[in-house]
Amino acid sequence: MSDNSLPRLSRILIIFVCILQGFLTFIIHHGSGSSLLLQQNTILYWQALLLVLPLVFAFTIMRLRDRFLWQNLAICLLVILLTTTWVNWNVEEVDNISQYDGVVVPYLCSLCALMFIALPWLQTRIKNKQWNVSYATIYDHLCVNAITIIFTLLLIVLFWGILWLCVELFKQLDIHFFRHLFFRNNLFIYTINGFLIGMGIRTCRLQTHLMKAVRNLLTIMVKGLLPVLSFVALIFMATLPFVGLDALSATWSPSALLVTMVGLLITAINIVYKSGLKVPPYPTPVRLIVNASLLVLPLYAGLALYAISIRVNEYGWTPIRVWGYLVIIVSFFFSCSYAIAVIRSRRSWLHPLGSINRVLIPGCIVLLILINTPLIDPYRISVNDQMKRYQTGEVSADNLDLSLLRFNTGKRGQEALIFLYQDTSFVSNTQRKQRLERVMTEHNRWEVHGELEELKEIHPKFTSNFIQQKLVLAKNTEMPEENWWKMLQNNQQVDIDLCLRDSDVCVVNSLDLNQDGIYEYLLCHIERGSDISCHVFAKQREEWKSIGHAYFPPTTVNVTYFEQALKEGNVKARNKRWLDAEVGNEPVKIYYPAVE
Repeated sequence: MSDNSLPRLSRILIIFVCILQGFLTFIIHHGSGSSLLLQQNTILYWQALLLVLPLVFAFTIMRLRDRFLWQNLAICLLVILLTTTWVNWNVEEVDNISQYDGVVVPYLCSLCALMFIALPWLQTRIKNKQWNVSYATIYDHLCVNAITIIFTLLLIVLFWGILWLCVELFKQLDIHFFRHLFFRNNLFIYTINGFLIGMGIRTCRLQTHLMKAVRNLLTIMVKGLLPVLSFVALIFMATLPFVGLDALSATWSPSALLVTMVGLLITAINIVYKSGLKVPPYPTPVRLIVNASLLVLPLYAGLALYAISIRVNEYGWTPIRVWGYLVIIVSFFFSCSYAIAVIRSRRSWLHPLGSINRVLIPGCIVLLILINTPLIDPYRISVNDQMKRYQTGEVSADNLDLSLLRFNTGKRGQEALIFLYQDTSFVSNTQRKQRLERVMTEHNRWEVHGELEELKEIHPKFTSNFIQQKLVLAKNTEMPEENWWKMLQNNQQVDIDLCLRDSDVCVVNSLDLNQDGIYEYLLCHIERGSDISCHVFAKQREEWKSIGHAYFPPTTVNVTYFEQALKEGNVKARNKRWLDAEVGNEPVKIYYPAVE
């Protein structure tokens, strides 16, 4: 049965606005960057506006001329402009998409969370013409909105699954038209997703009785699972004293699991509680288990706070830890409030829950806004803390997380890297300086290293002349020709960067290893406490190549004598005692591990 209270024009506008959302999103992502409206400093505004305003319109519209609708959109516009301006400042000087996404993606995710939490109040203001409504109304809208989102996502997945099946079927006939139409056409992808979002929202808003039935079904399912979840929460907390907190802190970071338990219990409790129950939902023994799990919830939040505090003390603040810390603080307030609700519930089960949620949920809205403003700026907190730890010696220069500053902290991280590059104590170590230069040229954190040409722009000395200063020419060894040095820069088989470290030694010797009267070059790298490596380079067809190598542990030789002999040029070719064989004209290389 459908609800006809939504006018026909509003139904059409829901789909039209969502299609327009998809089309405009395509324009800002694939349009010409030369357009005045699509400059780098305006794209984030468009992304935020197109994410929030069309969806708020689709979820809240009753009648187009309703002034409360436009007031709601104006409030959303104001919040978006305020928060986006600050976030945009954090990314205005970044030079690659990974840096941009490291700041923008968390912001857009926070906007989605903010919109979901605030929607019930915006909807009730249009329907009831006031902000102050009962918790039952807020709860109804929260449930319907959550089911709408789930249904819409399911619709999108099923639709694209059908199109994928179509593409695969025609692929068997060697017809690729549909693949290009459905999955290579960005305009089609964006607009059809907008259409599906509009259809999902419109369908769920009309089928109110069906939504109530789905909600009741979910309530029954969660009602059966809540005692199991509560029992798990209790037995874990009962086991912990016998194991100790050391076992908990020994894991990488249990905070996420602990907060997940808090979130699941809070969500399940609210689904079962609905907006108030006159009759307890469980028999007394089961209800006592559920109540007991709520009483231990503050312990879960406290342990999560303890675990993340350990990480902060060990490794400092990062944007993820700032977000995680705020989530834990919110979960702690919810946990304590729900535990108080259990204690104060004498007449009816969890009677104060509605009043608690009416206070804490708006608090979450305020917190989500503040974290995207200068008042609670995770990037300022993270960069300042990391640099303070470096300057005070809490973290060594070698252990400073340069990738964090490069990709997760926006403009402030970029400024911190420039500061480090100008810090003589940091760049005094050649290996450290090279690592900093590589990070500053990387376009994403998964790159192995930056291109040499980009390194030259930052550090002009990273040339053959610079390498020549770091390598030691053995006594009586002539300077190799320029082509050999250039080959050494770009050779993929030899990590020349190891020779640039102040703690390592690399020695070059010339000797004739194939007795053809032409010298080859032997480059040996000695690293204290690690394997010794030697590479042989020969000139073949006017091109220098690495033709041989040797690796052996330092325990097999006297390292001090070995290094001195290399520098003195005390290196000669040694004939093998056991030779290779030849069958007819075919050579057979034989290895002699037992006698060599």
